[in-house]
Amino acid sequence: MGKKIGNYELGKTLGTGNFSKVKLGTDEKGQEWAVKIIDKAQLAKEHMEEQLKREIAVMKVLKHENIVQMREVLQTANHIYLVLELITGGELFDRIVAAKRFDEPTARRFFQQLVMGTFYCHQQGIAHRDLKPENLLLDANDNLKISDFGLSNLQRGGPQGSNTLLQTVCGTPNYVAPEVLKEKGYNGMMADVWSCGVILFVMLAGYLPFDDPNMNHLFNKIERGDFRMAKNFTEPAKDLIGKMMTVDPVQRYNLDQVVAHPWFQVGFDQSLLARCKGQKITVSNEQVNGAVANSTESDATAAEKAAKAAAASAQSNAKGLDAFDVMSKFTSGSLNPLTSGTGGMVRSSTTFLYGAGSSEADIKEIVAALDTLKANPKTKEGTLEVKGFVNAPKGLLTYVLYITPTVAPALTLLELRRGRGDTFDFHDFYRRLVAAMGPKVRSHETVK
Repeated sequence: MGKKIGNYELGKTLGTGNFSKVKLGTDEKGQEWAVKIIDKAQLAKEHMEEQLKREIAVMKVLKHENIVQMREVLQTANHIYLVLELITGGELFDRIVAAKRFDEPTARRFFQQLVMGTFYCHQQGIAHRDLKPENLLLDANDNLKISDFGLSNLQRGGPQGSNTLLQTVCGTPNYVAPEVLKEKGYNGMMADVWSCGVILFVMLAGYLPFDDPNMNHLFNKIERGDFRMAKNFTEPAKDLIGKMMTVDPVQRYNLDQVVAHPWFQVGFDQSLLARCKGQKITVSNEQVNGAVANSTESDATAAEKAAKAAAASAQSNAKGLDAFDVMSKFTSGSLNPLTSGTGGMVRSSTTFLYGAGSSEADIKEIVAALDTLKANPKTKEGTLEVKGFVNAPKGLLTYVLYITPTVAPALTLLELRRGRGDTFDFHDFYRRLVAAMGPKVRSHETVK
């Protein structure tokens, strides 16, 4: 029998993140959930408490078929547990990559679901602010689910949000609206419309409307609205994309206009819109502030402390990871936290074996490989970790490389984790690091 937290028995690890892991959780009725386990100390170290509070407060109240559902929040002295709907169909991103591009009926169906989920958020006064295919998950029935509300913000003034301008520049550069880049304040809901337009473009074209290895050039293209429609776009699709990706947010279509557009209306069930408009929930800043504080306090706190103490004691007598530990690390590799499958891209973290020990000389060898990539590696005395950053094509990329000894003196487990930065940049950095480290890399994720 596995570890139990609240009413959930925890099973296999589904994925890992920068300061969290996701395990399969089974409740007393046998229903399966994704239980996201967040380390409080690491969360505080990365100054991410407020972002998590915001995500929890938002997800607690959002109840829509096209949004990943949060069932409840549990916490112990050392961890926060988010019990989430288990999504098994992967990311929309992977589906687009596999298909090269979607035909219009397929793109329209996913787009209608994206717009309905976003429309519902806006009805609650919430702007997502980081809409992109990587944050759109598909369930077993191919229904789209919006996830990752860590950058969402409460926008006073209701769905129009015309009186409130957000100031934070956030989101993935290729999908953000021009006004977001100018740092002069923007309407988060109108910025979401732009992002939806970019996602529709990508689904139909199979590539980004704005892309440039030089960040300044990319920003200039976005701010000018400098893109070309793909040759395969129909005239109605071109018209809708053009109206959503209008540089001036005042002239840009809002979601009511998007829904009313003839291209969108094909096969659309009008009752879905009525349901969105009929559900009105208010999320206050007080709810954000109390998001974690008011979560259920699990009775597993004492047990967790005892387990930690036992683990610490065992670790002090151990020489390093044994074969079972190593396999456990590999089977909990770099998966999307809310899905049960994986693709070829390394998005947030990965583990691999390195044919050397963890002595000072061996660490210097690893640092030297990072130096060749201009990765600005820094080691901290007394720890087996290397931190650094890379000036990548899509902006600053930060990383941490954890070095873990094994019982084999000439075999070390390395875990590379992404901090901030673009997914594609991280995948490319990982690929180049493996190449720079050469034949001593004994085993690593398949790179496609």
